[in-house]
Parts: sequence; C-alpha cells; structure tokens
Amino acid sequence: MGMQGRKVVQTELDSSTYARLRHYAEKRKLPLKTVVREALAAFVEQKEDPIDEDPIFRIVGRGKLKGRDWSQRKDWRP
Repeated sequence: MGMQGRKVVQTELDSSTYARLRHYAEKRKLPLKTVVREALAAFVEQKEDPIDEDPIFRIVGRGKLKGRDWSQRKDWRP
C-alpha cells in the first residue's frame, strides 16, 4: 500500500510503553511503526461501532415523495 490516503500521527509515549512496543516489534522482526499501525487499527476496530450500524442509516430511504422517487426528480436541480 502506498502513501496515498495516509496521514501521519505523532505522539509521545512513556518509556515503559515504548520499551514494550519495541520489544514486541523486535520479537516479531517487524518495524516499530508497523506494530503501532496494527495496534491502532485493532483499537479502532474494537472500540468503534461498524458504520453500517450507525442509526442514520436506519432512516435513509424511508422518506416518501409525492409522485416520483427523489432520484428521478428533475426539479430539485438548480
């Protein structure tokens, strides 16, 4: 995967957390940034609700318009 669409995140860690991450990375012969990237992805996956469970998607498409479906209407365009 290239750098397109990626963002840089910088932060400070206490020395104990840094040492544990470094040890984990060295044991698995991985770069530290790969370990941190995987840890952040796992954290978000665990903590964030899947987007398709967002309540906003329960109302999408429930509105009724007189006449035709909104996607077929021409009068809403400027």
